[in-house]
Amino acid sequence: MTAQVFTYIGAGGKTTSIFARARQEREACRLTAVVTTTHMRRPAVHFLPVPLRSDWQETWRRSGLIVAGRLAVQGKITWPGDEIYQQLCEKADTVLVEGDGSKRLPLKVMRPHEPVIPENCDAVYCLAGLAALGQPAAAACFHYELLGLNAADVITEPLFAHIVEAGCLQRLGPWQEKTEVVLNQADDEVLRQAGERILARLSRPGGLTSYPKEMREIR
Repeated sequence: MTAQVFTYIGAGGKTTSIFARARQEREACRLTAVVTTTHMRRPAVHFLPVPLRSDWQETWRRSGLIVAGRLAVQGKITWPGDEIYQQLCEKADTVLVEGDGSKRLPLKVMRPHEPVIPENCDAVYCLAGLAALGQPAAAACFHYELLGLNAADVITEPLFAHIVEAGCLQRLGPWQEKTEVVLNQADDEVLRQAGERILARLSRPGGLTSYPKEMREIR
């Protein structure tokens, strides 16, 4: 396998971040594939369903980017299968993986079987959305109860950091050393400053991102 593989986990912007990275890779003339090890929303363009049609490699070379997966329910796609994944990794320059789901909430706590990271992954990005700040746990954090939180607990900066640290980073095992934190939705100066304070509390390095609406879809 020759591709560089990057897995995005957590909440608050995984798919947006993957699509933004995919565009950057394509613009740099790197042949790029996107897959999910669990479920993700089916994109409007660049999607090739498995089983792949006979001309899939020609289509990929022309576009520079494909999203490969098996059709699932409710407009979702899922893992393309080990054989297809291996083919993608052998032919691509970059493979981007969505490694868990979050019900479109800005924070999440990993369950015991999550995330699902391919063995050949080179780096992991743990996403969390700053839009969670000030919201009750039930409205902002997927599986908040797994950390013993109450539904009405308000997401403060210290609690946000605790959720990322105890709910994700500490549950990654050997992948923790390959993980970088990305705090998304840093849409104004107040959120950017809050994000910097949260990052200072965490055990892994990280950065801040913000995407305008037009960058939140793959093109």
